[in-house]
Amino acid sequence: MFINYVFIALIFGYAGWTLFKFFKKSKKGKCASCELSKTCQIQCDEYEKKETPIYRKN
Repeated sequence: MFINYVFIALIFGYAGWTLFKFFKKSKKGKCASCELSKTCQIQCDEYEKKETPIYRKN
């Protein structure tokens, strides 16, 4: 019986820790929380989204 309570505590503890890490990362923003932020070639902060021009057919 005691083992069941330990397992339940471990499961809920791990779920809580995972949610805590997720919300902590989500507050940092898209690029700051990225795993590749140190080696990223795009540099998200300086990257400007360029729109593709719309061509009309005559």
